[in-house]
Amino acid sequence: MDKFYCLVKMTFLTKFAYVKAFWINIAGTFASIVIYYFLWQFVFRQQDSLAGYTAVQMTTYVILSRMLSSQFSGGINQELSNWIRTGKIGMELLRPISLFFTLFAKRVGEFVFFVAFKGLPIAAVCFLVLGGAPPVGVWNFAMFLVSTCLSIGIMYFFEFMVGLCAFYTNHSYSLAFAKNSLLSILSGGVVPLFLFPEGIARVLDYLPFAGMVSVPVNIYLGKYLPREAGQFLVLQVVWILILWLGANIFYSCSIRRIVVQGG
Repeated sequence: MDKFYCLVKMTFLTKFAYVKAFWINIAGTFASIVIYYFLWQFVFRQQDSLAGYTAVQMTTYVILSRMLSSQFSGGINQELSNWIRTGKIGMELLRPISLFFTLFAKRVGEFVFFVAFKGLPIAAVCFLVLGGAPPVGVWNFAMFLVSTCLSIGIMYFFEFMVGLCAFYTNHSYSLAFAKNSLLSILSGGVVPLFLFPEGIARVLDYLPFAGMVSVPVNIYLGKYLPREAGQFLVLQVVWILILWLGANIFYSCSIRRIVVQGG
């Protein structure tokens, strides 16, 4: 546990070394929230509700979904890809802790930094300025926090597998870009899933992508009955286990390709 804490702390502190990148990221996220806000305000000029969502609920959806999906551009896939490309992966594998453990601790450190210096401040400002809705109840807010934490597990395994693709390509920049775009769309980060055709939306609700954005936000908004919310939390756990198994198999196959030359 001490090793995990140290890795989380180290990643957290490392983020302070990139102040300019941090402020650019903050500005980009805030700008995307404002743009989506005005787009939806235009839609709600013509109607009072859309698929059961009021204008205030949609504003809340925009703020929370853009905050959660802004993490897609981060993650550990780029770091793992660089380790593989530069050969540093050989040194990392010699450490007394597993690569899974190291990278997961780094991802948790990124998430803690995100919550403390980006998620909470931007959400607070946007809720005050744009008029977001409070959670439906204490239970909904608690389940939202649990669901958000579970979403990090789902993101981590996707990022891990994208990073491993560097074993088969010179780099994974294009794959990382594709990952960001795919997750943003299929998770409900760009377009709410209820706007998809009913059959497609129903399928997307049960895929792991929805567990990253759509499920946590809809739990916050009270769009699920307590039993349904519990089922979606269980589904998130199931997808984490499935992705963990898939990542382990992919890792076992990929690690055989390591050839480190030189010192």
